[in-house]
Amino acid sequence: MPAMKLLQSYLDQIGTAVLVGDWDTYRAHVELPFTLITETATLNVDTEEDLRKGFDSFYDMLKFQKVTQYIRLADSAVDLSDTLIVGRYVSHFIAGAHRIIPPFRSTMTLRLIGNRWRAVAITNSISNMQWPIQVPRVDQPLKGADK
Repeated sequence: MPAMKLLQSYLDQIGTAVLVGDWDTYRAHVELPFTLITETATLNVDTEEDLRKGFDSFYDMLKFQKVTQYIRLADSAVDLSDTLIVGRYVSHFIAGAHRIIPPFRSTMTLRLIGNRWRAVAITNSISNMQWPIQVPRVDQPLKGADK
């Protein structure tokens, strides 16, 4: 499968898992240790317990904010090797007809482990400094041609 299609499929599957609270699907698609790099911090998630706290916190935030659509749209992806893909995407949090936060850009690294692609790192333009993330903080508008 081409890298771009694989990334979008991954983003759709995990976005749905988070929106509906499907821990098992989410866990099966994230490799530990996992690294999240924001504008202000590098956060390492080393244990399943910490990953679960992050998942639960994010799921609770989506419910509290009444998010109806968690959309992540891939805009580029490249195969670095047979077992590594890096891609860029833009995230949108929508509640009904309203944006919860401005869209923001991220880069994800996926590694093929066994027969499953798993996230090993995400770098994004949020400014959160701690894990778990309660609400993504977007301090600047989306940069780039695809505003």
